[in-house]
Amino acid sequence: MIFDGDPRVAWSHGEQTMLGYGGGDHIDPGIGPDRYLRAAEALRASGKDLAFASFTFDPDEEGSVVVVPDEVVTIPARGIPAGSPVSLQPDVVLDGIEEWRRGFDRAMSALESGRVEKVVLARRMELELASPPHLPSLAEKLRLTGLSSYTFLVEGLVGCSPELLVSLRSGRLSSLALAGTAAEAGGLGSNKMEREHRLTVESVREGLEGHLRLFDEEQRETLVFGTIHHLGTRIGGLTGPGAAVTDVLSTLHPTAAVAGTPRAEALGLIREIEPRSRGRYAGPVGWFRPTGEGEFAIALRCGVIEGDRAILYAGGGIVKGSDPDEELEETEMKLVPMLSALGG
Repeated sequence: MIFDGDPRVAWSHGEQTMLGYGGGDHIDPGIGPDRYLRAAEALRASGKDLAFASFTFDPDEEGSVVVVPDEVVTIPARGIPAGSPVSLQPDVVLDGIEEWRRGFDRAMSALESGRVEKVVLARRMELELASPPHLPSLAEKLRLTGLSSYTFLVEGLVGCSPELLVSLRSGRLSSLALAGTAAEAGGLGSNKMEREHRLTVESVREGLEGHLRLFDEEQRETLVFGTIHHLGTRIGGLTGPGAAVTDVLSTLHPTAAVAGTPRAEALGLIREIEPRSRGRYAGPVGWFRPTGEGEFAIALRCGVIEGDRAILYAGGGIVKGSDPDEELEETEMKLVPMLSALGG
């Protein structure tokens, strides 16, 4: 049975799009490291075969959501059903620049004192739209501009992320450590970029190692998403029996790509510096099955849409030697996909 109307949730990557229809179950998995386990238990209890989920960035923060649709439709080589494109004429209510600059200064003090080796700061932008957007259409517009990315729509969170957090299929685990961002490939060769990327690779490797019985040879590459260039390293291998993607999430997230290093100290610093919660921005977003298989990206290049209001986010890694103007420009680049999709 295929439901009429708009999909409630959506996930698209490559030539496959998954759409969830119907009321289904809406589950709050709670907070803490066991929230992923509770999500897996809720799906098994539902008797359904697949759930979509979007977790908060901070494990101690409420607001994560698991959606178990009545029906999931998989469409090969097609996009998300969309209506006519509409310009939403966004007005900027808050650009987030002053708050971000104050946070940068505090982050540099923490770096100089040795409290952290890297911290990732998020910038929050608030917009007022001419009318509430049709979310599937917004997701499809993002998908078409980022075909190599992971497009998602889960309970008002919509975006198109370049960063695979973890995929587990047929006993094979994979992740993409993505850190180091520039407008041109030549801008990725600095010591700062190399250091930032190395820290992310180390954190991903550490988060995966307890779940793998055999590591693949790591693959380093330069990746392009839209007009943005990234340093990326693919990490993965073979899992043991009974592996579950939700178990991997509990040790892997947040990586140094979205929090910093050391993890606990960086998380504490983010809680002190950022004046508002990140919510589900930079948290795991994706789908999973009762078998343990699933796929999650990090919720980047995204926003939360509530009626005619949109809250957008963009972040970047700060290390010793980071320049505030260059880092702010990086957030501008990362806001472009959502601003363009909204008609800005």
